[in-house]
Amino acid sequence: MSVLSILGKYKELRDRLKDVRLWSIMAVSVAIMIIIALWGVNQYKGKANFHNYLTNMWHRSFFDTVSYVQNIQSILSKAELSSDRTEKAILFSEVWRNSFAAQENLNQLPIESNVALERTSKYLTQLGDLSFSLSKQLMNGKDLTASQLKIIKKLKQYADKLSDNLNDLSIEISQGKLKWGEVRKVGTSRFRKISQNVTSARMLAAESGFKDYPTLIYDGPFSDHVARQKPKGLGTKTISRDNAKKIALDFVNLKKVDTINYMGVSGDKIKTYNFEIIPNKNIKTRTIDIAVTVIGGKVLWMIDNRDVAAAKLGIVNAKKSGYNFLKEKGFTNMQDTYYLKQDNTALINYIYTQNGVKIYPDMVKVRVALDNGQIVSFDATPYYMSHTKRTIPKPAISESKARSMISRNFDIQSTSLSIIPLPSGREVFTYEFMGKFDGKYFIDYINALTGKEENIIQIIKDPNGILSM
Repeated sequence: MSVLSILGKYKELRDRLKDVRLWSIMAVSVAIMIIIALWGVNQYKGKANFHNYLTNMWHRSFFDTVSYVQNIQSILSKAELSSDRTEKAILFSEVWRNSFAAQENLNQLPIESNVALERTSKYLTQLGDLSFSLSKQLMNGKDLTASQLKIIKKLKQYADKLSDNLNDLSIEISQGKLKWGEVRKVGTSRFRKISQNVTSARMLAAESGFKDYPTLIYDGPFSDHVARQKPKGLGTKTISRDNAKKIALDFVNLKKVDTINYMGVSGDKIKTYNFEIIPNKNIKTRTIDIAVTVIGGKVLWMIDNRDVAAAKLGIVNAKKSGYNFLKEKGFTNMQDTYYLKQDNTALINYIYTQNGVKIYPDMVKVRVALDNGQIVSFDATPYYMSHTKRTIPKPAISESKARSMISRNFDIQSTSLSIIPLPSGREVFTYEFMGKFDGKYFIDYINALTGKEENIIQIIKDPNGILSM
């Protein structure tokens, strides 16, 4: 074979390889483009599905809210009409259930600002809370008073207004004038503007009937009087920041303090001057935060975040340390109750006692370091909110009479008198029966004046502490 022939075949092979490579590159490119296109379509479908899911969810939440509010309208009318105490109690329990269901669905709506829903939410919360309280009152054999009937009538009128306004909104949504899907479609500024300007405006319109919403005072945790409660144990004298600083330093009673920083005033029901104490600037991990009340100049709370080494003290000695600390700080007649051991410390609750009666609202929490018994945290907020000199009456019913009102299956092991707080903030004077039922510890509280069962709590005992629930 000549040299020219070999060179010719080589060129032919090279050209064929070039064609194959070109086609391969083209094929790979087309395949990548197809994959990208399929991925894009899949992403689009995913977003569209998610968008549809949110839209459907908002639709369902909104129309469920409308339905529950309409139920409230109807049930309140029946409660006004009914003359049977038991039937009324059942109806008010239905109002309670529908009120909280309406609020739960209302909170699912895509409203940017909660301000737009604030009054509606408050109305539904208080209506449900009040209805629950009235239902219990009726079940206890007490009819509604004239003032309570007047309040129910007023709340019914608000339910009518809210229902009318929500119905108007539902028509707009049904006609497509207001689309929930646009509100949070992709979070662009345009749609966020729609959310703020369109939806919130509509909801504010729906709330327009609440402008003269009254103050509601009743026996429930969301009653207006609970939010307005003022501390009873602080006195009336306002102290200066410099005085508060001195009180803070006296309270921690350290031999050496390198720095004390003023951190400002904070607090809602109890305003406090706040300080940060650095005992030794060379030990940067230890600071002590402490708050002194603006009114009364009392140390409300203190936290010493020092490291606590391995536990050496048992719970008995820890309780003694806490008791002695409180006595030194001027808290007399205190009795330990529940405790929890955690991270080489013991958090112990102490309550005030007056003439042998346990006063549970007057509580102080103390955390004791189990390495040396030092107090590393202190909180007297419940104590200062409720502490006052009480006039405690004699029980109107005997202990044996109160015992007869408890289940025969309850094995009573100890009895005492106590004052306990109800969710409404109201205090009741009770017999406290501690015992066992079905192998577990409970406390049953029987009103010492009326014989009514006020509360039952379960006591949990384990190696780390004694807790109530």
